[in-house]
Amino acid sequence: MKRLIIPLCFVAALLSGCRSKSDTGQNAFPEGFMTQSDSQRVAFIMANATPDSTARFIINAALGKVKGAKIDTLATATLYAYEHYRDQELSIFSDAFDGYMSSLPLGEKMKVYLMSGKSDPQNLGLQLGLEYVSNIREGSKTVKEIDSELAAFKDACAEDSATYKRFVKGFKAALKADQGKDLAPDVYERYANMEE
Repeated sequence: MKRLIIPLCFVAALLSGCRSKSDTGQNAFPEGFMTQSDSQRVAFIMANATPDSTARFIINAALGKVKGAKIDTLATATLYAYEHYRDQELSIFSDAFDGYMSSLPLGEKMKVYLMSGKSDPQNLGLQLGLEYVSNIREGSKTVKEIDSELAAFKDACAEDSATYKRFVKGFKAALKADQGKDLAPDVYERYANMEE
């Protein structure tokens, strides 16, 4: 499939919602874009951007991070992409979607999981906790960075303390299973027995 050459600002708009240099409030999306269905919005993005950019657009728009665009139902938008990409493009989209989602801050990752409808809300905290050790490893995170992320996540769970408690249980279990491997000793020592 031939791809259109698209302006740099459009790509930036997909990822961050930038405004044009004239800052007139106009964005790179066509007129009436916000009145279209999620499937129509994704179809437009798929026709004008690479599969990895489409994956990031869907997640960012669902989180409200793209100015001039939104995704109302993450499951619908994602399903449309999965049904319409083929072969290598489908693989690129899938890998980019999973990779980008796993790199999100814990609070945003929790929102995406909830919006996707794929995660059991009762076990979501546990799942996030188990996955977080890999996130620490891949990002080579320091204790200071982890403290900051955990504080932000605890704030995001303010009205759902059970999810935070399950997260801590999952995080501690993953740390104990990982002990002696490749995490810095100070990370293990600080969090392996943290309070729930």
